[in-house]
Amino acid sequence: MNQNTEPPVDVEEAIARIDSRGAKVQREQLEQTLSQLQQDGELTADQRLAVEELSERLVDRLLAVPRASLQDAAKSADDERIETAISLFE
Repeated sequence: MNQNTEPPVDVEEAIARIDSRGAKVQREQLEQTLSQLQQDGELTADQRLAVEELSERLVDRLLAVPRASLQDAAKSADDERIETAISLFE
């Protein structure tokens, strides 16, 4: 538990920040990948959709553990763990 005078960490805000960072990285990488694939030839709508869905699933699965860890930390009022998680995704 956080023993200093700082306000408690908002877990929902922390999760939102992690999700926001994940979405930003996902968009950047998706644009780069689609651009590279289109240089080799035209992508069909189905191919483009498959790549987009893959990128979303990867980000969701990668962020599932940090989200769950933050929710667990919130239950145990572990502000230090929450703050550490936030710092990893800034």
